[in-house]
This record gives sequence, structure tokens and C-alpha cells, in this order.
Amino acid sequence: MAVKVKPVQPTEIKDKKIAREVIEQIRKPIPAKVIKRNEKLVDYMRQLEQ
Repeated sequence: MAVKVKPVQPTEIKDKKIAREVIEQIRKPIPAKVIKRNEKLVDYMRQLEQ
């Protein structure tokens, strides 16, 4: 069974600047502050499970 991929129509991307900003944000690395916060949340969740 083949999967069909719907191509993006030019009318869907009306502003190239917005598209570039979205792609730039997706490619940004995750800040260290966010990683530390997530690790703390994981530790907290593990404590709650015990």
C-alpha cells in the first residue's frame, strides 16, 4: 500500500518570509535552560511513581 504525499500548493505559502521564519525556528537547537527544566520534571515524575 503506497502512501500518497500531498504536495504543498504555492497558494498555501502566501508569505515566503513567514515560511523562512518557521523553518528557522524548527532548526534552532533546544536551549540548555529548557533541557535542565525537562530533566527536573522527569526526576519529579520518577519520584511520584515510587
